[in-house]
Amino acid sequence: MDSTGLILNTLADGTIAHQLQSKLASEKVNAEVIDTSGMKISHCIGCNYCFLKTPGVCAIKDDYEQILKKLAHSDMAWLISDTHFGFINSNGKKVMDRVLPLLNMGLEFREGEMRHTLRYDKLSVGLIYCGDGNQELLDFWCERASKNLGGHSLGAYSSDKIEEVKICM
Repeated sequence: MDSTGLILNTLADGTIAHQLQSKLASEKVNAEVIDTSGMKISHCIGCNYCFLKTPGVCAIKDDYEQILKKLAHSDMAWLISDTHFGFINSNGKKVMDRVLPLLNMGLEFREGEMRHTLRYDKLSVGLIYCGDGNQELLDFWCERASKNLGGHSLGAYSSDKIEEVKICM
C-alpha cells in the first residue's frame, strides 16, 4: 500500500513544496500540497472542545478544518516554514498546534512517557525550514511532535539541503 503525505506550506513561494512533492512521488508517496500562507488559521485557544464537547472536531471554524480532515488520513506531514529566533515562525506553529483533535483525551504510557491516546492512525512529522533555524532544537521538536502523534520523526532539514530529505517509513 502506498503512503499518503501532506505538505503544509506556510511560505508565500511554493517552490520548496513542489520539490518535496516530486521527491515523495519518487518514493511512491502520494503527497498533497496545501498552501496555508493565504488561509485564515487561528491559534489554538486550549478550550478542549475537541476532547470534551465535539470529539475530534475543533471548535474554531476556519480554514484549518480541511487540513485536519486530511491529516487524519495521512501517514506523514511535512511542514515548510520560515524560522524566527531559531524556531518555526508563528504561522508554522499555529498550523501544528491545531492537531490536537487527532488525539483522544485519554492518556497512556508510550515509550516510557505519558501521551494522549490516538484517535486516528499514526502520523509522522518532518520539517523543512528557511532561515537561521537551530538544527538541534528543530530536530528535537520533530521528534516530540511525531511521538505525540504516534509516529516517528522524518527530521528537520534546512531548505538549502532539500536534496538530503530522506523518507523514513
